[in-house]
Amino acid sequence: MTAPGASATPEELAKACAAGDRRAASRLISLLESPVARDAQAASRAAGTLPLPKQTIGLTGPPGAGKSTLLDYLVGLERALGKRVGVVAVDPSSPFTGGALLGDRIRMSSHRSDSGVFIRSMGSRGAQGGLASAASDALRVLGGAGFECVFIETVGAGQAETEVISLADTICLAQVAGLGDDIQLMKMGILEIADVFLVNKADRPGARELKEQIELALHESPGETSRTRRMLGPQLSTQLKLPVWTPPVLLVSGLDHTGGDEIVQALTRHRTYLDEPALATALRRNRIAREMVWRATRRLSDELAAQLAPGAALAALADDCAAGRISLPDAIDRLLGKHP
Repeated sequence: MTAPGASATPEELAKACAAGDRRAASRLISLLESPVARDAQAASRAAGTLPLPKQTIGLTGPPGAGKSTLLDYLVGLERALGKRVGVVAVDPSSPFTGGALLGDRIRMSSHRSDSGVFIRSMGSRGAQGGLASAASDALRVLGGAGFECVFIETVGAGQAETEVISLADTICLAQVAGLGDDIQLMKMGILEIADVFLVNKADRPGARELKEQIELALHESPGETSRTRRMLGPQLSTQLKLPVWTPPVLLVSGLDHTGGDEIVQALTRHRTYLDEPALATALRRNRIAREMVWRATRRLSDELAAQLAPGAALAALADDCAAGRISLPDAIDRLLGKHP
């Protein structure tokens, strides 16, 4: 197939992706991130014709948990199994340009020359949960380009990381001892988002104790510890006769390359757990519904922000509020056209 030219349409780029063209994949992802809404929407529609990867793994965790080093190790483990691997690394955005502050050129250098690995950094652009609004379509681009396993690495961890749940098949949560997060595990809702816990930097003092704390918290949790069962709800889980998945807690080291066999076994077991046909169908439907909601919410938010761009009306209402002539709720009603 002839490589698409500089003026190729998103549809032509999608067809080239399906033929394994890496450059076409990169260009289509760039269009997905376009600040021009028309271009981004056209790219999204084209990406929607491509299949999802066979396996999507989310990796998240607090700053300092060594996620990038751990991700580099995980990619190597999947490559050793003969899989083509993609990475969508969602980084904090610059408040001035909207671009990713970190980049794929400074991460994962050991895989830079590997044609079986595709790495792309994307800016979160302030999206709730740290996920780029284009990340979902990027997964389809990489799946269409033949990458069987795709990792999503996100910034942060906790209740705000909700979007990754709607995209990843398996969520790995990286933790490390000594960050002062031990007691915060339960408070942050972290126990609710992970399918596999990875206690990284296993040689660090307190690592084994942290592992035991997480296991104890999982054992004593009054709620459902299986993320899949919680997403589907008790009634559907019962109908599907879905067994409980207890997240394994593994001691690993991305830097020293230890714990690899246990990671592969855990990811394989969870993939097998999800592959039951009725469950796979229910999860796909649930994931699509969740994604529709946050995509629609994001679009409405963007449209509203454009309508409420700073201008004379906004300035006048702000002056009235500052002078005490009008309350903030009434000013908002007027701004939205809900009050005379």
